[in-house]
Amino acid sequence: MTPHIFEETSPTEQVPESARTKMSVYVHDVCDEHPDFAFSRHWYKEPQHRTGVRPWFDKKYFPGEDCQFGFAAKVDMLLPPCAPGDLVRPGTLIDRFDATLPPYQHNAMVHVKIMLDAKEVWHVGYERVRSYARAHFAPRFATLLIAHIPSVAGLKGQGNHVHCAVLSRELTVNGFGGACSTLCSDRGYEAALAAWRNHKLVWKAEA
Repeated sequence: MTPHIFEETSPTEQVPESARTKMSVYVHDVCDEHPDFAFSRHWYKEPQHRTGVRPWFDKKYFPGEDCQFGFAAKVDMLLPPCAPGDLVRPGTLIDRFDATLPPYQHNAMVHVKIMLDAKEVWHVGYERVRSYARAHFAPRFATLLIAHIPSVAGLKGQGNHVHCAVLSRELTVNGFGGACSTLCSDRGYEAALAAWRNHKLVWKAEA
C-alpha cells in the first residue's frame, strides 16, 4: 500500500534551490566498538533560506523511484504523551517544525541508524529499535522511525536497517520548545549509544 505521509504543505520563499541553506551533518559512524549503531547531528550554518528537514524525510520515506517498491518498508512516529493532538500526523508535525524553528536556533535533528541482525526476522529487530526509541527519545522529543529493508524490493542494498530521526526541539503541551543542545552534541551521542547497548541487554532478558 502506498503510504500517505505528508498531509500539509507550507509556503516557501521564492529562493533558488542552489541558494538555500541545507543542513550540515556530523556523523559518528559505525565502527568495531558499535558495528550496528551510527549517530548523526544535523544543523544549519546560516539562519536564512533554510531548506527545512522535510527534504531529508522525503528521501528516507521514498528512497526509490519505482511506483511499487520505492517506499520505506515501515514508518512510525513516537510522540511525548503531552504532545498536542493536531501534531499526530507526520506531515503536519514536520511542517510545523520547519515553519516555527527560529533563525537563531541552528540545531535541527539527530539521526540514529541501527543495523538489524541479518539472522533475525526484520520486524523483530524493528520492534527492538522502536522500544529503544520510545524509552530514550520519545518522552521529550518527536521521533520518527523509517525501516529500510532492501529485500522487500528485491535488492541486496546495505543490509536491513532502521533510521530513527529525532527533532531537536522538546515537544510539550504548548507545542515545540527550544532546541536541545545536549541532544545535539557529543553528550547526546554518548547517552544514545549507552542507552542502545543497555536496551539490547534488557530486551534479551525480557525475550
